[in-house]
Amino acid sequence: MLVSLGFIHSYSQGIPVYPIPSYNVSVNGYANFMENTQSQIIVYPAEKREVDVEVKTPSGSSDCQATAWVYSLDNTTVLGPFAVDCNEPLQVEIDDRAWGVLIDTDEELLVSVWINSIESMIQKGKYQGRIYNHGNE
Repeated sequence: MLVSLGFIHSYSQGIPVYPIPSYNVSVNGYANFMENTQSQIIVYPAEKREVDVEVKTPSGSSDCQATAWVYSLDNTTVLGPFAVDCNEPLQVEIDDRAWGVLIDTDEELLVSVWINSIESMIQKGKYQGRIYNHGNE
């Protein structure tokens, strides 16, 4: 895991940084998405959350892929790498810490990254149950 943390730290310097949530950000290469801890809504520790990552091409083609790493901003946890296919959102369960997502693409893609509480998604009927859970492996 130390290698992964070093990877995130070294590659996250000098690349564009965007807030979470961000929608349809044009990315070609690396991009870093980070929760804004200054304006972050207080999340109760018992509330489960998920980070969602979605990629698509500007032309609407269904043939694309990016690589994503989900990491805690305290630099103690890195999850991934994950392959994120076009129009197939990646959902990763996270805890109440502040998180970031590092994206790597080989072509120009539109990237969206946001965070939801799992409880609110269940209530809205949008929970798909395909979440990578790193806490209960």
